[in-house]
Amino acid sequence: MKRTHLLAFALLIIYNSSIAQLRIDKVIPPSFNSTALIKYCDHPVGIPYGIPKIKFPIRTLINDDLFIPISMNYHAIGIKVEEEASWAGLGWYLDAGGVITRIIRGENDLGIVDEKEATNAKGYPFEHIKPCFEDCNENENVEFHTKVCAGEIDSDPDIFFFNILGMKGKFFLTPDHDPNSKSISIEIISPRNMTATFNLKENSWTFKESRGFIYQFKTREITTNHNYYLDYKYESHSAKFDHIKHIATTSWYLDKVVSPNGAIASFKYDTSVDGLSTYISEGAYQKMNINDGDVWDVHYSSYCFPEDIENVQINSINIHQDIYPKSISCGEYEATFHKSEQEHMRPPENISTRTAQKQSIGYGRQQLDSIVVKQNGNIIASSKMNYSMYKASQTESLGYLHRRLKLDSLTIETKKVRKMAFEYKITKGLPSKESHARDLWGFYNGEEDPHNITPSDFYNYSQPENVLHEDGKTKHYSLENIQEGVLSKINYVGGRKTEFYYDHQEFNTVSDEISSHYTTKMKESNYSHHIKPFLFGGLRIKSIIEHYPKKDLYKDFYYKINDVEGGQLIISHYSHDHHGYGHKTSGNHTVHYDNVRIKSGVLFNGHKF
Repeated sequence: MKRTHLLAFALLIIYNSSIAQLRIDKVIPPSFNSTALIKYCDHPVGIPYGIPKIKFPIRTLINDDLFIPISMNYHAIGIKVEEEASWAGLGWYLDAGGVITRIIRGENDLGIVDEKEATNAKGYPFEHIKPCFEDCNENENVEFHTKVCAGEIDSDPDIFFFNILGMKGKFFLTPDHDPNSKSISIEIISPRNMTATFNLKENSWTFKESRGFIYQFKTREITTNHNYYLDYKYESHSAKFDHIKHIATTSWYLDKVVSPNGAIASFKYDTSVDGLSTYISEGAYQKMNINDGDVWDVHYSSYCFPEDIENVQINSINIHQDIYPKSISCGEYEATFHKSEQEHMRPPENISTRTAQKQSIGYGRQQLDSIVVKQNGNIIASSKMNYSMYKASQTESLGYLHRRLKLDSLTIETKKVRKMAFEYKITKGLPSKESHARDLWGFYNGEEDPHNITPSDFYNYSQPENVLHEDGKTKHYSLENIQEGVLSKINYVGGRKTEFYYDHQEFNTVSDEISSHYTTKMKESNYSHHIKPFLFGGLRIKSIIEHYPKKDLYKDFYYKINDVEGGQLIISHYSHDHHGYGHKTSGNHTVHYDNVRIKSGVLFNGHKF
């Protein structure tokens, strides 16, 4: 693909929305808190996936047959260049209740509730369209593409992710639903059998589990998306010729759980009287270059270039009205969550090159400071978090593009006190969230190249192999750089320490389900047909060493079977019943290891016994 030279966005002074409409894989991601869930859905935690389970339970709230666990969790696959920190810290995820979130692709699937007058397309669930993720001849016709270009058809299903009391999965809505109906239902088959129903009148979700549990999601998180389309002239200038704004619900938070015995848990959030949040966060720019002579088919939607425009750059920015948990009530238990605004994360208000939305003091991006659990009004558990900011690898001309929240310590106090201090691998520092120095999978590789934009992972979602093959580009995998910012040590009170050592993910075989697709498109992404085993983005655990006051123990992880790499590239499947639609093979890739051998023993004077 041809790339074009990037100039300062301040040069973009020309605006004429009347030139033409350009529709190229519009994508709206969820907020930084909700995005943290996606890692767990695409890359499950556990030794069969090479990712250690790092979890710190805080308390489980109990009411008869209803259990609400609260825990802090760390995902060790690595930090992507554009990755934001959650309110619990970079790589950390607070599991407390539930959320349904989504990546909006193409038109808004639920635009008839979010933006009733914004588009002619009713949304993918209401189209008569065959979902397909490889060659889709049924949709390859002039009429189809013309209607997509005109915004009359939504050609891409949004991807939905859910976490319900620790149960995680993903789904999308199938087409051919009646837009005049009151609801849309879909059958979830994993991790448990549930019916998920979306209420079109209330813009809310209800999940009913086969065992009798009912989960209601009504509190909504709103994202405002700005897409700027640039006529990009190589070594000349860039002219903004279109700007499209969308407002959509990107997450729904769990409000109520009812158990089979009638026990109830209620969840409250820090919102205004209208139920919406006044907390604002702004993401980094997502950039993508398209050349009309070399169409880049990220999904299977249409590319609609205006006349006399050959090179296009899309700059996309998202402003989130962030939802933060306030309290959970469950029988005689109540958990409250306390937060404060992160320092130095406020976008400059005087920069005209960005769509910076004004944030009231105290209502910018927040951090979780503490959790207090009471039983019958008495404190029985509490936790406290201490933070700093990650070191940046570049000059912080725009601080919020470089700063990421770093969880330094966690103290959990029940009948005893547990204190954990965390150390991370920090050498050169993390790059700007808008850096081009990313490998084929979106992880940092230290190789800056202004001509070489890798699209956001949200653009690549479901078919990353379509954008991975880039001849002659600096997309190399760097184990040294990919470990930057990753958890390396946990220090416990009393002298115990846990150290983590990582290697890169590898695979030798490919699942039959995706082998034909892989053969033609993905082999080249590993730089050579001859590299075996193949590299995959992210880290896997290599060794864990436990240091005790009187002895040191180690665990080494071996992924080879008979001296052959045992990893297999698979698809992380969707959790819903497919009803005959051929989209089971679509999803983000991950590596599964069928047989991981663990060698453990005593470490003495640097030797393993």
